[in-house]
Amino acid sequence: MLLRSTALSLGLFLFSVSANGGMLTLGPGLGVERVNDIFNVDLDIIRGIYRFDNGITAGAVVMFGYVDYFDVPDEGRYEVVVGYSPSTSSPKISPYAFVTKGVRSYFGAFSSIHYHTATVGSRYVLSDRIYFDSSYRHRNTNDMSWETGTVSIGIGYNISQRFSLQFNIGTTWGDYQGDQAVIALISRF
Repeated sequence: MLLRSTALSLGLFLFSVSANGGMLTLGPGLGVERVNDIFNVDLDIIRGIYRFDNGITAGAVVMFGYVDYFDVPDEGRYEVVVGYSPSTSSPKISPYAFVTKGVRSYFGAFSSIHYHTATVGSRYVLSDRIYFDSSYRHRNTNDMSWETGTVSIGIGYNISQRFSLQFNIGTTWGDYQGDQAVIALISRF
């Protein structure tokens, strides 16, 4: 069941990557994740990514998850992102790859989980206004059983040269199962 609020997973699932160099991309998002067909997690996300002229990208993602299931604590996820988006001969295709180092902390508890992800994906320009985004993310940690793979697809609409609205859906499998839906406003500076 896919509902309200945005990611983050996908990280993202789910980053906006621009083919233009030297660009800062910021975006708030809202999403929801359905976990193991048992409970929902409402997501609040903020992403900031800077792409240098040479294609190297760096940034951060902050995500808060609010669980609607008893005895499951709400959480915060904080990720540092490094990646690369090479120039291609086609102006319609923008491939990308990211690695992240993240910390997942539980509200009201002193425990936290350190994790890492690797994401590969591509953005395909369909027209001046519409683009398609697809990605695969692998996440793992030594702190607990939390190894997962996530596939995400999305569609974006360029409101203007500075603003886009993007909607993504994704499926996660591995140590837990989940479905996500995310909507994000993307601002370019």
